[in-house]
Amino acid sequence: MATAKTGADSGRRALDILFAFTEQRPLASVRELAGELDIPVPTVHRYVALLRDMGLMEERDRGRYRLTMRVAALGRAARKATPVVDLAEPYMRDLVERTGECALLIRLVHGVPVCLHRVESGRRFRLSFEIGQPLPALRGASVRLLVGGLGPEERRRYVADALAAGALPPAAGEEEFLRDVARDHGRGWAVSSEEIDEGIWSASAALTDGSATVAALSAPCPAFRLDAAKREMIIELVRATAADVSRALGA
Repeated sequence: MATAKTGADSGRRALDILFAFTEQRPLASVRELAGELDIPVPTVHRYVALLRDMGLMEERDRGRYRLTMRVAALGRAARKATPVVDLAEPYMRDLVERTGECALLIRLVHGVPVCLHRVESGRRFRLSFEIGQPLPALRGASVRLLVGGLGPEERRRYVADALAAGALPPAAGEEEFLRDVARDHGRGWAVSSEEIDEGIWSASAALTDGSATVAALSAPCPAFRLDAAKREMIIELVRATAADVSRALGA
């Protein structure tokens, strides 16, 4: 039991040393680490040597150390493992509070657009799909953004596969749909009006992790509650929120 406790304490001290490095203080000496963490200098030397052997720390100059890119890789792995729904949830709630409308998170799941998450507003209205339910494959602003995340040939294959599976065709035709996909992908946002639900206008923006589109954030609104000014406001808020989520994803 004592050995297990000693091992846990050792691991905790090694992690404390890693966590002592920040963006504001990327370099530190053994003596600085010892003083900040209240650990004897010889002990810090021992842990620094261990972390160096593991490739997590390296000496920069004159006894000052920094974290290596191997630690950065761990951070990227953690971001990849974080469910996008959990990460986007607080941003979506803020968007709902600011717009007074609901917010949706939509993603391609095995080539099918699916509503992953929905945050309701205080002024509820009934949508035609629920969380986990597929959306029309070739209709809506979010779908165009998700398809835009594919390569040009993949986009055409997506349309062909969707039509072969019995999807409703794009309202404006296949070629116009692909042109709209390219346009919306280039600017990172899209709008739609009554493409899926009668009387519903929607603004969507892409969530990206680097250059990859991972999901779309959408704010569907009853058209009767909107004027030109509110449409512009919602577009800007959806775009800003998507940018915030994308930064959190590591974009």
